[in-house]
Amino acid sequence: MRWLIGAGLVLAMLAFGIGVYHAAGYFKADHAVVHRPNEISAPALPGTIYVVQSGAVYRFQHGSFTQITAEDGWMQPAAGPSGQLVVVRRQNNFSDLYLISTGGRRLAQLTRNASSASVESNHWSFYPRFTPDAGTFFFASDQKDPYNPYLVDMAIYAVDPGANRAVQWTSPNEYTGGDVNPVPLRGGGVLYTKYSIDDSFKVHSQVWVQKRPRSAGQALTAPEVGCGQPAMSPDQKLVAMVCTKGSTLSAELDVASFDSATLTIGSPATLVSGQMVASPAFSPDGATIAYLAPASPGGHFQLWTVGSSGPASARAITTDLGLDSTSAPVWVGG
Repeated sequence: MRWLIGAGLVLAMLAFGIGVYHAAGYFKADHAVVHRPNEISAPALPGTIYVVQSGAVYRFQHGSFTQITAEDGWMQPAAGPSGQLVVVRRQNNFSDLYLISTGGRRLAQLTRNASSASVESNHWSFYPRFTPDAGTFFFASDQKDPYNPYLVDMAIYAVDPGANRAVQWTSPNEYTGGDVNPVPLRGGGVLYTKYSIDDSFKVHSQVWVQKRPRSAGQALTAPEVGCGQPAMSPDQKLVAMVCTKGSTLSAELDVASFDSATLTIGSPATLVSGQMVASPAFSPDGATIAYLAPASPGGHFQLWTVGSSGPASARAITTDLGLDSTSAPVWVGG
């Protein structure tokens, strides 16, 4: 009898433990099933949007998603020349940029970062962006120090048509991660995210602008505001950015006017707050901004939209995906 009572207590404790485990799992924000984008439908939006999930690029049109690449390390697509896309393909020890068709067919390899000598000599390229006239493309890449393999800060580079080499534009602050998110300007120059470390060893992000390669440039936002991930409206009169303002649990989506003549911005207005906002992108008409954010704290990143002016009206386009938060949506016409 004592043995039966003991066994019953052990079973009860085991059942209780399993119940607590499943209850904790249920109450986690990300307990919902994550679907592939092509398994769901969503509210239709004008034009075409490209997003990334699990290393695959998806095209969103007329309320439906179509997978255009395999789940093979593809990320950070951007609009390229003649309606094409330029995309990052990330592998274990390096990444390269490719030009692909809107159907996912590879057209050209733009960088070759794998070294035949050693893994330490490999390079990384991220965040490709073409100029508005599609004549030059910018990207971020590490500038390896052969005498210090731990110094791998990213710098912004640009390649002109027919050029055989990339021109370095920015000089990153060491051991910060470097300069990322380039946004080419129509009149020349580039907007980007620059990181720095203060005397208390705290890392800050700022939206920065440069007119020419290797020029000093100037900050458009203060370090303590923690802004980055800039996106420019098609007419280049508005800039959207993500600002943390010291928080590690949420980030705001702010928008400000941009003066291309003076390379300055107006006072930012907050469109979205209280979410972990990431990777904004303007619609072709500039009236709407797409961005990525979880539907609840700790959840997977979903596609959202909000008006770029007037009262904020954030709208969840998806609810059960797991989109790549470092791959900004690409929103094009057609």
